[in-house]
Amino acid sequence: MSSAEHTVFISSATGYQGLALSKKLREMDWNVHATTRDLSSPAAVTLKEIGVQLKEADWDNLDVLRESIKGCDKLWLCLLPDWDDPTRERRQCANMLDIAKEAGVKQVIASTTLGVSQLDANVRVYPGSFMEKHMLNKKAVETSVEERGFEHFTFLRPTFFMANFLEPKVKRYDEIRDHRSWTTSMTAETQLPILDHHDIARFAVVAFQDPAKFHGRKIGLASDQMGIQEMLSMLAEAADQPGSIKAHFLTDEEIEAQAQGSGFANTHKVLRTASDYIDFDELRAIVPSLTSFKEFLEREKETVKRTFPHRNE
Repeated sequence: MSSAEHTVFISSATGYQGLALSKKLREMDWNVHATTRDLSSPAAVTLKEIGVQLKEADWDNLDVLRESIKGCDKLWLCLLPDWDDPTRERRQCANMLDIAKEAGVKQVIASTTLGVSQLDANVRVYPGSFMEKHMLNKKAVETSVEERGFEHFTFLRPTFFMANFLEPKVKRYDEIRDHRSWTTSMTAETQLPILDHHDIARFAVVAFQDPAKFHGRKIGLASDQMGIQEMLSMLAEAADQPGSIKAHFLTDEEIEAQAQGSGFANTHKVLRTASDYIDFDELRAIVPSLTSFKEFLEREKETVKRTFPHRNE
């Protein structure tokens, strides 16, 4: 089958993962279909400029979804959690997969989370925490794909995003931006695997091009790995403020005291073992030149400076 015959529906096409993947697929002259809630957003404008067939709708608009997925032979499934309605992600997943199956889609690549690997290994997560809900939802997404019997499917399980340190994602970690510190239940010894979203797109392209080889595979994704303070020091250096960002590691007693709170303490404790579920030899066999954190910071240097202005600015 020639590349011109491939048509991919990209969910979350205006997001970090979907936008990077859409650009790579269009560079290969593959057809890309997608939906967006706002055709006038900067990301949507970019997608239209590169030739993506874009329709305005959310994922609850099944008629537009059917119209957009019609004629596609491949699906990129990357859904967003809704903390106000935990059932929404699973519902939208089921609808999208059913429509894709009816439309004759042959291959599905789903981006879930490395947390599914940890969940499968019975890593302890605080019951009822947002992290447990997130992991269970992503596990349900994978199960939904498997149950529908697509000809080929692959699960990519991303770890902690490098982009979490920069605007706009840094709002979830505003302590780093506003106070130049990171209070975490990871430890000074933790080696945290981190991921460049551009690398997700590179893995997806490889899997899309060889469906049989990647069928059924569940791949934990990371681009680099390092200690927490080392990471923060590199970030501060990139912002031309060396030594300005410090890690504060919680004691186990402090972590337990915060376990029922709304913060990220329980999430970070899960991240202590994230490196156990990453195989860099396997990853480099698929994509030989993974993006280092240093390379990411150099590429995103303007965003780094915008996120971490000097105190007198």
